Amino acid sequence: MFEDRTGQTASGLTRFWMGLTGLGLTLLLGACANVSEPQTPQPQPDSSAAANPASDAAASAAAQQAASVPVQRTVTKTTYVRVRRGDSLQRIASAHNVSVRELTAWNHLKPNGRLRAGQSLKLVSTQTITVQQATPVQGGAVPAANPAQSRAVAAEVGRHANSVALMWPARGHVVEPFAPGTTRGIEIGGKAGDPVLAAADGKVMYAGTGLNEYGSLIIVQHNKDFLTAYSHNRRLLVKTGDTVHQGQQIAEMGNENNDRVAVLFEVRRDGKPVDPMPYLPTPQS
Repeated sequence: MFEDRTGQTASGLTRFWMGLTGLGLTLLLGACANVSEPQTPQPQPDSSAAANPASDAAASAAAQQAASVPVQRTVTKTTYVRVRRGDSLQRIASAHNVSVRELTAWNHLKPNGRLRAGQSLKLVSTQTITVQQATPVQGGAVPAANPAQSRAVAAEVGRHANSVALMWPARGHVVEPFAPGTTRGIEIGGKAGDPVLAAADGKVMYAGTGLNEYGSLIIVQHNKDFLTAYSHNRRLLVKTGDTVHQGQQIAEMGNENNDRVAVLFEVRRDGKPVDPMPYLPTPQS
């Protein structure tokens, strides 16, 4: 059991997330929200779409390209340096172009504290990067997917995968990075009402306020191994059971059950939180 930045214990949340795998997912969410699909006739694919899947793929790719714009983003990067014999705080700070005050604050050290050989020290830096950010169209929607696209998403959700390719779910700075055992994801700051976007195609497995610590929460399953979550929203624009597509606006940013306006963005692999940064389009270090 650990405590995160909010000071609340995470054991119950761990059980919740571990339940979001396999058969337990449906059983768990059935108690929190209506997960059944709407009982309405499903549209049948027209013959032209079925006969020309290549044109569907080309149209989808063109729509994604047209909806993407280059966006500058400031991200926080954490690295570690190992102390060598004879190193001092001043020497390490000078070598990495930081101040002794910053170095001691990042590592909870006294200004005149002694270092030991082999000790690891944290270094924190920020960098401005340019990424391709999908722009939601007016009204927060994306062009309606045809049945072939919806079937493709459903098929992907049902497969095992070793990774997932994500886009940034919001514009803004990373105001809190991922720290194993301390935070569950990254927080991306912004203004109330800013769009929160689906980081990848998938199916909404939960949309609601059943977990107070998260505020208004959306969970999207991308395949059998990876989920993403978006918390502290002001308004949810999708419901449980919806199929969403990368770049689609799914919520409005807020500060529900949080001390600042930001979206807490989590990536879960087999129900366990992992650092989202390797899955986002950042440059190689």
